[in-house]
Amino acid sequence: MSKKENPAMPKKKVDEFRTILLKERAALLHDLELEQDSFIYNDQGDLVDIADSVILNDLINRLSDMDADKLKQIDRALEKIEDGSYGICEGTGKPIPEARLKAVPWTPYSIEYAESLEKTKNRKYPRAPID
Repeated sequence: MSKKENPAMPKKKVDEFRTILLKERAALLHDLELEQDSFIYNDQGDLVDIADSVILNDLINRLSDMDADKLKQIDRALEKIEDGSYGICEGTGKPIPEARLKAVPWTPYSIEYAESLEKTKNRKYPRAPID
């Protein structure tokens, strides 16, 4: 399968997005490092203190997972810049509008394709009713 290139995006724009992605990547790596430093181990005190530290660590861990996923998406976008396919929707093969890339520079999909994926996911895994 050959990569689709984005001839519609001028090199200057691609360079701007590369800079944005690299800054976001550096900030994420910094935040992940700070989160790792903030893990709390508390076996002192009563059960409430211990439960509080477990809950806080779990929350930090989930945030780190979300940041790690975002970091993967940023790295993928940087790879696409290098191979010339940045700004091309991985689902449709069409250019992603610049407004979408400005909002989410690491996105692999156009908004329409992302919405169709979400609808498919919701049909496949419907939410339980909330009482």
